[in-house]
Amino acid sequence: MTDIDDLRWADNFPGREPCLGEIFCLTFIRGVDEREALRRMGGLPGSFATRTPSEMEAQKNFDNGYPEVASALPLGDWTVVFEPGGFHGTGLTPVLSRGTEAVSVLRHDYASPGFAYSVDGELVTGFDPTFPAYRTGADPDRLLTRMREVGFAMGEDDDNFDRDTARGLVLVERLTGVLPTLDALTGPLVSAHFEPWFTDKPKQPAGRPGVDGPVDAIAETRRLTGLLGLTGTPGLAEALAAAERGEKVTVSPESPLGRHVRDWLAESRRAGRSLNDHSGQVTEEKRRRAFDHGWLARALGAALQQVR
Repeated sequence: MTDIDDLRWADNFPGREPCLGEIFCLTFIRGVDEREALRRMGGLPGSFATRTPSEMEAQKNFDNGYPEVASALPLGDWTVVFEPGGFHGTGLTPVLSRGTEAVSVLRHDYASPGFAYSVDGELVTGFDPTFPAYRTGADPDRLLTRMREVGFAMGEDDDNFDRDTARGLVLVERLTGVLPTLDALTGPLVSAHFEPWFTDKPKQPAGRPGVDGPVDAIAETRRLTGLLGLTGTPGLAEALAAAERGEKVTVSPESPLGRHVRDWLAESRRAGRSLNDHSGQVTEEKRRRAFDHGWLARALGAALQQVR
């Protein structure tokens, strides 16, 4: 088994090499190849290519709509999905584990890190590696013995700010028998843009700026499409009618409706992230409209999942 000292790259800060970054996610899925692993993440057709991490980072630009990008590396019976600067894998493990199992470690120095282990669509054990005494899932104590073995402190007053990502990876190895090397992760790998909206992960409730609490998702979708002049979007009326009948609705990223959803999400990301990169390519009027596109995508996602 890997010694925790061999995983300093997992917790090192920029400027103290080797370092993989202050935000990254590694998600392991058993019994699938690289393309299937990325497809389960919401990988978008037409975006698959072999890229290095620097080439992946270069994809996150205004023209591309700042997409989420991940790569995949086969490791025996498992495939590991690497999100440089990304954080979706831990929240997607129930979806990724359908018919198999998935385990994910998230380093996030500016929000909440995470560890998640799911089997056949159900979260078994999840926790914040810095506070492992507090666990969730169908069987929160399933990994307790192994967690102690790799050095997680279990007292409610204990913290694990020292080497918490590395400990999470050693725990992954105890579960899977595999771990990637830093060289393997940072070399050229099969990668793709991905959009979690197209997975079956439970969507956020529909909301509206200035309104506390959720709103009716179908009504909000119709309100926003009317406001934005999008009532004639191909496939939208049929999808909402099916949702009102309580039918399961699946929107593929290559369908006419799916392509519009992708555009709405990209416009919303441009509006938000261009504020930080000072691109100056979005006027305030266009920014407000783009944010409405984001609210519309959220409302539609919730509408198509709700049971009536």
